[in-house]
Amino acid sequence: MTTALVITTYNAPRDLRCTLLSVACQSVMPDEIIVADDGSGEPTREVIEGFRTIFGDRLKHVWQPDEGFQLSRIRNRAIAASTSDYIIMIDGDMILDRRFVAEHIRNARPGYYVAGLRSMLDPKVSERLRNDEFRGPLAWYRAPMSLRLHSVHAPWLTRFMLTHHRKSVRQLIGANMAFWRDDAIRANGFDESFTDWGEEEREFAIRLFNLGIRRRTMIFSGVQFHLYHPTRKDDGALERNGDRLRATIASGATRCKVGIDQYLDEEK
Repeated sequence: MTTALVITTYNAPRDLRCTLLSVACQSVMPDEIIVADDGSGEPTREVIEGFRTIFGDRLKHVWQPDEGFQLSRIRNRAIAASTSDYIIMIDGDMILDRRFVAEHIRNARPGYYVAGLRSMLDPKVSERLRNDEFRGPLAWYRAPMSLRLHSVHAPWLTRFMLTHHRKSVRQLIGANMAFWRDDAIRANGFDESFTDWGEEEREFAIRLFNLGIRRRTMIFSGVQFHLYHPTRKDDGALERNGDRLRATIASGATRCKVGIDQYLDEEK
């Protein structure tokens, strides 16, 4: 199978640089590296262009104008722009373990999507990484972090945990998620009525579940480290988006109304 690594970003060029450096160190390189850019400015474009000598033609920059929080839309555009069989989705403020892509590929199965975890780096460590001052591989025992257990690499244990949360969307994050492109198209991708942060990945996963696609929870593999940033202020978005999530659960919907289908013809 062919794989695309989709990296979402918005005006965080130093974070994105850290993420792309960790992608460059992967033991197995994805066939496509697609930066899904929700309206960033010139500094982000410059960071991406700086990596073309490393990644060559496999690096794509999918950009849309800044029209507020349009994460679902840029994810749909990036998936539509991909030609790969399998999509691995992360955020542009993640540092990936060098085996991250290889382990996602190893755990891919027809009829399933994969949900991974992350640990949260300390603010001082995050700033050192942004300033290119941190040396040595990241590991659970090397750097201050929270959710430290999520950074433990023990793939021999992963197989015992794959059925964890199989029928739920608990602990599911878009920053560490993988699925088949055809399955995403069947579900019509991410619901673009989500224009505030929160629950959009879980709502997408519910529609996959309604299509008969089950979850594999990847624990102790596919390790990633989240660069610290202040927590978003909750202006009621989580409650509003939670209502959308519960509506999808109640209706048994398999597709959203406004999704990826509007971009598929553009990419032919």
